[in-house]
Amino acid sequence: MRYIGLDIGGTTIKAGLVNETGQILESRKAPTVTDDLNGFLSNLTELIRDFQKSAAVERIGIGVPGLRSSRTHIVETSPHIRCLNNVNLEDLVADQVHIPVVSENDANAGAYAEFVGASGYGGEFGHTTIHPNGRGCSCGNRGCLETIVSATGIVTTAEEKMKEAPRSLLHEVGGPLTSERIYEIAARGDQTAQAVFVETGECLGIACANLINLLNLEMIVIGGGVLASGDLLLRSATHTAALRSFPSSYRDCQIVQSKLWPDAGVIGAAMLARDR
Repeated sequence: MRYIGLDIGGTTIKAGLVNETGQILESRKAPTVTDDLNGFLSNLTELIRDFQKSAAVERIGIGVPGLRSSRTHIVETSPHIRCLNNVNLEDLVADQVHIPVVSENDANAGAYAEFVGASGYGGEFGHTTIHPNGRGCSCGNRGCLETIVSATGIVTTAEEKMKEAPRSLLHEVGGPLTSERIYEIAARGDQTAQAVFVETGECLGIACANLINLLNLEMIVIGGGVLASGDLLLRSATHTAALRSFPSSYRDCQIVQSKLWPDAGVIGAAMLARDR
């Protein structure tokens, strides 16, 4: 059997044709239209129909950024893709492609992929407040973890630190600054770039400690663009989490990198379609 997994991001929709064991057979991408529902659906359904040309598709799973009601299946709010607010994406897509569709929060979909593929567990806490008067977030709040612990947040932190470090090698980066390039500079020994990941990791570690103390988790899986920072960020995060967690609870929990990134969202969405 074949399933389609769709991982909707703020700039790109990643799609995969996935078999029943979670192996991606084909991959495609399309730009995410954020301000026009018809344009968004057009790009999404075009991806699906491209897969249908080469395989019989059993069901479709969609990972959606934002708050999806498990009762109504409506996307109550999607801070990065405003055209999805108050939309039942499952029904809209199913009406157009005539295949059963399930949707889920994108982080939950990624966590499900880790669960079925690597025996891991996870949850979304990107919009929990880490700094009460911190950076503005697309959700309308301030100081969300996502504003710091994300690829975009890493770039913002680097740009702030560069103002006070005119000799940093970060100033020599040609083209746009990215988390990958910042990591490359950090690996070359640049103290300013290294400080970016230490600070980012500390914030992540605080958030992890809160989850560990509250829920006594067995595992926290870190995915997304922050993985471009290698283990530099993770070392800082685990060190901080150890300092701020109850020792017994911390010993029960592993903080690990995603084994399926960057495909976890696609695989998880497809596996949810398989299992629901």
